[in-house]
Amino acid sequence: ALSSDREQPIHIDADRMVAEEARGYSHYLGNVHITQGSLKIDADEVYIYLVDGALNKLIIIGTPAKLQQIPYNSAEVVYSRAKRIEYFTSTDRLLLMENAEVWQGASRFAGERIEYDSRNSRVSASSVGKESGRIRAVIVPKKKSATSETPTGETPAGETPTDRKSG
Repeated sequence: ALSSDREQPIHIDADRMVAEEARGYSHYLGNVHITQGSLKIDADEVYIYLVDGALNKLIIIGTPAKLQQIPYNSAEVVYSRAKRIEYFTSTDRLLLMENAEVWQGASRFAGERIEYDSRNSRVSASSVGKESGRIRAVIVPKKKSATSETPTGETPAGETPTDRKSG
């Protein structure tokens, strides 16, 4: 996620809310919308857990629950959805369970369970419990720019082979 997202205030809209300060959590129910910088969450219910006043964990439930955010290394939004999403702030882990999907542009992962470790840029997916027991992935390669290097052995336009050797 964008590093500036964590510094932004968290805005929450929901039909109802119950807070259990002694247990360190609040429970938002009904048409829940959360935004924090580029982060956007839509769900049926959300549990927010705090430790010493700081966000520790989110449990996001929906049919499906949806989460989107701009990653720090790209301008293209990453979208995800699942019946249950858990986010652990201390480890920067996102766990999507039950009909999980994550996509960015045309690249997509889908399975029964997807875990994303943003600190280590690691994604793992499985389909335990599904008849096929398979995950689905579509990975679209980035297009090469017009200014990319010439293939080995070719001389760039306007240059002779002897110019290359002397340079």
